[in-house]
Amino acid sequence: MSKVTLSDSREIEIREPLVRDILAVKDYKNEEEKGVRLVGNLTNMTPEEIGAIKFKDFALLQKELGDFLS
Repeated sequence: MSKVTLSDSREIEIREPLVRDILAVKDYKNEEEKGVRLVGNLTNMTPEEIGAIKFKDFALLQKELGDFLS
């Protein structure tokens, strides 16, 4: 589990993905939607909550996800 600090100073916890998290988003054809759903699963944020954050904050969450996967 890692914490990411967003530009509004909120700390969001993101957990390492499990196989079931990856399988849960495999049927989304759009890579952007897949990314939003996966980050949502790992942070317990809804797609609407993720849609309301700044893109640079979403990029931080995606980077953390990428670090888990590398």
